[in-house]
Amino acid sequence: MSDETPGVQGESVPIKWACTNCGYSVEGELPEQCPDCGADKEMFDEVPVPGM
Repeated sequence: MSDETPGVQGESVPIKWACTNCGYSVEGELPEQCPDCGADKEMFDEVPVPGM
């Protein structure tokens, strides 16, 4: 069994982000720089999560 708790209704859902420069996506905390292209965190936009 995984250490991660599946999303339960009423709990906060991790925010998903995508780098507008290269398309790299990350869930949760926004990195200071994109691991793929090195763009600053200002280059990330929040990605809508279907069904939310």
